[in-house]
Amino acid sequence: MTARHVVPDGSICAGSIGVADEFDLQRLNIQPQDAVGFDAKLLKFARSDEYEFAQFCPMEQLAARKKIFVAGFPGKTETGAPSYREGILSTTELNSTGVIETDGQSVGGMSGGPVFSENLNGLVGIVSGAQFAADGAVSYYGILPVASFAATFNLTPSPKPCYSQYRLIDLFGTGDIDVEDLWWETGEAPLELKVNETEGFCFLAGIFGEFNDPSDSVEILLKEGFFVLNGENFNGGSHGAYAKCVRYSH
Repeated sequence: MTARHVVPDGSICAGSIGVADEFDLQRLNIQPQDAVGFDAKLLKFARSDEYEFAQFCPMEQLAARKKIFVAGFPGKTETGAPSYREGILSTTELNSTGVIETDGQSVGGMSGGPVFSENLNGLVGIVSGAQFAADGAVSYYGILPVASFAATFNLTPSPKPCYSQYRLIDLFGTGDIDVEDLWWETGEAPLELKVNETEGFCFLAGIFGEFNDPSDSVEILLKEGFFVLNGENFNGGSHGAYAKCVRYSH
């Protein structure tokens, strides 16, 4: 996906994944779907293969003032590596051109580049450009939110929240952080907390039961990058623990 003005009618497109490499390009076909009123266009690799893709972030009011990362290839990149800029969403309200404001500084060559939520759970939008004042100073940088045209392009929403009002993670997925903590008890399989180590951290919020052996234990450990609540029981009795998890940022 990119900005429409990057691929005017009659364009022949090619690209590479992760780097700007003119010696390792694949053909890209411009898709017929038209996001009417938005400066967006969908591209698809001509080669049939399985590609990883970014899911998109719904645009919510609580996203205002949240951090974002803007990515792209400013000017004629010398290294081929993408350039990243940090900023915040100044507002979640669209202006008359369908753009939202940010202070994430983008420059020439970054148009159509991806804009990610700080936790990298999804794609917030694509770089749309900048608005300039009469004296040439930048009034604001613009982002075209993907949520505005996601249905047209049949895009997939992120199953994980891109923004959160609280740092405490809702482990039950109910939207209520005040519900009882998740708990594990002896005799049960290890409890997967479904929180990745890059997203936040988990800790024991409480323990209960009988610890009849010096080796009886409860713990939170990492398994393939995700936190798991588990324990050991060597001498009968029953014990367990409660867990909470906290995001690094919200």
